[in-house]
Amino acid sequence: MIAFCLIVTMSATLIKKLGQNLNSFEVVMIRCAFTVLITLLFNIHLGKILFRTSKPKMMAIRSALTCLVVVSNFYAVSRLPLLEVTSLQFSKPLFLIILAAIFLGEKIHILRTSATIVGFLGILIILHPWNNAGSDALELAHGAALIAAFSMAVLAIYSKILTKDHNPTTLVLYANIGTVIICAAPAAYYWITPSMGQMILIAALGLTTFCAQYSMISAYKYADVTLVTPFEYLRIVFAAIAGFFIFSELPDIWTISGGSLICASTLFIAYREAYKNRQKNN
Repeated sequence: MIAFCLIVTMSATLIKKLGQNLNSFEVVMIRCAFTVLITLLFNIHLGKILFRTSKPKMMAIRSALTCLVVVSNFYAVSRLPLLEVTSLQFSKPLFLIILAAIFLGEKIHILRTSATIVGFLGILIILHPWNNAGSDALELAHGAALIAAFSMAVLAIYSKILTKDHNPTTLVLYANIGTVIICAAPAAYYWITPSMGQMILIAALGLTTFCAQYSMISAYKYADVTLVTPFEYLRIVFAAIAGFFIFSELPDIWTISGGSLICASTLFIAYREAYKNRQKNN
């Protein structure tokens, strides 16, 4: 999980560097093409299983959602401080609770509801629209970051359903193939031929995508979720360090306060769910 946090921060740094000169659709398309290639090379031994799907429509919707997440995150990271985007990304569990209640029929109890409200207050503090009158501080990129977080929550619902009868690598493969197809037209329209140096960075971005997914799967495979999950919040630390030393970004009081509330609420929800599961098993 620590490796995952480091790799995701490296990925965000590469995105921020590339986003200064190239459009989001182009970089996302090339990056996902590299990820498809890497996935095929590392998993070709699976043969037909790698391509097999019994739910093509759901797989197509999940691929479209993945594209929305990647493009929105790319846009947000390239235009906002790393720590700010990372903090907003941690709002995914808050959206997931609401979606799970609506689509999976899961009950929302008072403690989890209270923690969710606190988390959304954290989002509001980061955005602080009441302090942005007459300025452009509340940007489209903030909306993109929240769209990405919400879409990741929807994506989790689809993944939970599809992993019951699909190989996880199949989901990774089709998600990236779908993203390449969806981004092809806008990428061609806004195309700027990347330099050799930029192509190397995009290839590295594709490699980090695969490594991050592999690290995450390994973390949950070899350790309990309750042990692993808290380590993911190291992303906040790594994002702050990368933002400061690479991009000279200093977090403001809004990001620190709101990010702390989001992290505290989602951690509380994770521990609460783990405690309930232990009670059921006992």
